[in-house]
Amino acid sequence: MNIKDNQPDIPAELRCRAEKIIRRETRPVSDDLITLSREEISELVHELEVHKIELEMQNDELCAAQEELEDSRQRYLDLYELAPMGYFIVNKKGVIINANLTAATLLGQPRGNLINKPISELILRKDFHRYTDQWKILFETGTPQTVELRMLRNGNSVFCARLNSIIAENTGAPTVCRVTLIDISESKQLEHTLQKRIKELYFFFRFSSLLEKPDISIDEVLEKIMLLIPQAWQFPEITAACIDLGGQIFQTKNFRETQWMITSDIIIQEKKAGNVAVCYTENRPEFNRELFSIEESYLLNSIAEMLGRVVTRIRIAEAVKHSEKFLRTAINSMTNPFAVINANDYTIELANDAYGGKKVTGRKCHAVWRLQSSPCTDDDYPCPVREVQKKQKSFVREYTLYDDLGNPTSTEIFAFPVFDSNGQLTQIIINRINVTNRKRSELKLEQKAAELKDMNAALKVLLKRRELDKDDIEQNIFANYKMLITPIIQDLKTTLTQENQEEIVESLELSFKNILSPFSKNLSDKLINLTPTEIHVAQLIKSGKSNKEIAQFLNCSVHTVSRHRDNIRAKTNLKNKKMNLRSFLLSLE
Repeated sequence: MNIKDNQPDIPAELRCRAEKIIRRETRPVSDDLITLSREEISELVHELEVHKIELEMQNDELCAAQEELEDSRQRYLDLYELAPMGYFIVNKKGVIINANLTAATLLGQPRGNLINKPISELILRKDFHRYTDQWKILFETGTPQTVELRMLRNGNSVFCARLNSIIAENTGAPTVCRVTLIDISESKQLEHTLQKRIKELYFFFRFSSLLEKPDISIDEVLEKIMLLIPQAWQFPEITAACIDLGGQIFQTKNFRETQWMITSDIIIQEKKAGNVAVCYTENRPEFNRELFSIEESYLLNSIAEMLGRVVTRIRIAEAVKHSEKFLRTAINSMTNPFAVINANDYTIELANDAYGGKKVTGRKCHAVWRLQSSPCTDDDYPCPVREVQKKQKSFVREYTLYDDLGNPTSTEIFAFPVFDSNGQLTQIIINRINVTNRKRSELKLEQKAAELKDMNAALKVLLKRRELDKDDIEQNIFANYKMLITPIIQDLKTTLTQENQEEIVESLELSFKNILSPFSKNLSDKLINLTPTEIHVAQLIKSGKSNKEIAQFLNCSVHTVSRHRDNIRAKTNLKNKKMNLRSFLLSLE
C-alpha cells in the first residue's frame, strides 16, 4: 500500500476543509489586530509563512515515516508469510484464527481451509493426547510449551512436527496463543538413522568385547550374539533371533518363524554351515513402508560373515590349544631335558619339566646351564647354539658336566636347527641326554669283552686239544675194529652158508662201518629228531635197499617202512620236494 495514495490530490481541498473548521470556530477579531501597523502586520505575515513552512516540513517527515512504516509492515508480512516455519494464531479453544502461507504449505491445504478449523484435526489421532497435555499445561502455567508429534499433510500423509506454543498478551482482547510449526521429518530421519548406527556400533562393540574374552567357547559366542541381535534392530521389543550352526540351535525365547523374517547364511571354508534368522513377532504400520531397511540387511549379512570367521578362528584356536597341550604333554613325558632356544638372542622359548619348565622360560640358556651372563666360548665346551648358527645344520657332541654334588656326568647334546619359510634360522631345539650310565655300561662291556676274549683264547686251546684227543680215539677205535671185529666177521661169512644168515652178517658189517663212518655223525647232527628205528631205516635206504627188502630185514610190513620214509622226509624238510631221499642221505657223507 502507498501512503501518498491517501493524500488529497488538490491542495484547494485542504484549504476548503481548513476554512470550514475556521468558520465553525469563528471568533470576533481582536481590536489589537485592527490597530496593528504595517510593520507589525508584515512581521505577523512572516511568522505565519515560517510556521507554514515548518508545518510542511513536519508533514514531509510524517509522510516519510509513514512510508517507512509501510515498508516495514510489508517486510513483516513477507517475513510472516514466507517464514521457514508455520505460524498460527489459535484461540483458547484450539481453533485457528490465522495462519501464514508456510503453515498452509506444510499442511498441504489452502490457507482459507485452515481458518476456523480446530488444530486438533491436523494431528494424528495416536499423538492427540500429547497435544492436549501440553495445551493444558500452557494455559495452567502460562509458560511456553514445546511438543513433538505427527501431523497430517493434506489429510492423509503423515510428517513429524514440532509445535512451540506461547500465550499472546493482548490487553482487553480475548486470550490467544501463538503457535509455530516446524517440519522435523528430516531431522527425525537423521536421528533414526543415527540411532540405528549407534545400535550397530553398540552391537559391534559388544561383539568385539565378547571376542576379547580368553578361552571363550563357540557356544558362548553364539549364545551372547543371539541375545545382542534384537537390540540392533529398529523394533527390538518385537524382534526375535535364531542362530543355526550345524544343527545346533541358539534362539531367543520369543522366536518363531513369521512372515516378517530375514535370513543370512553362515559360510565356513566356502561351505554353508548354518544361518542367522531375524524376525518380527507382530505386524506394525511401519511395515507398509519397508519391512527391513537396507542397513539392517547389510548388518545381518555382516553378522553372518563375522560369525563364520569367528567360529573358524575359535576352532583353529582350540585345535592349536589342543596341539600345544599335546606337545607340552609329549615333551614333559621326556625324561631328558628338552628346550627350544631363540637363535638370535639365546632366550629359552619352550622347555619341558626336566629342563626347568616355566621357571626357565624367558631366561638365557647359558644363564640356566652354565650360570654365565654371556654365551659359552670355551673350546672344550663349544656353544651348541653358535655351532648351529655357524654350520646351519645339526650339531651333536658329548660333554662332561658336573651335578650339584660335583660328580662328573657324561651328557650328549643334540642341537637341531629350525628355519622359517624364508630359510632363515629362527630357533634351535636342544635335547640333552645323560649317558653316564650308558658309558659305565659300555666300560663294563669292554671289560667283559676283554675277559671273554681271554676265555675264548683258552677255549680255543682246549678245543684244539680235544680235536687231537678225538683223532687219537678214532684211530684207536678203527684199529681195534680192524684187529678184533673184522676177523670175526670174516669167519662168520665163511662158516654161515644160509642166505638169510649171510644177509644178517652183511647188515652187521654195514652197521659197524656206519658206526665208524662220518655218515653216522652227520646223520645224528642233521637228523637229531629221528628215532633209532628211523635212523636204522635211513641207513638201509642209503645202502640201496628197497622198501620190501627193508621190511624183510626188519621183520615188519612194507606199509610200516613207507610210514618211516614219510617221517624221515618230513623231519628233513623234504616233504613236497622232488628230491630223492637216498640222494639226500648220500649227500650227508
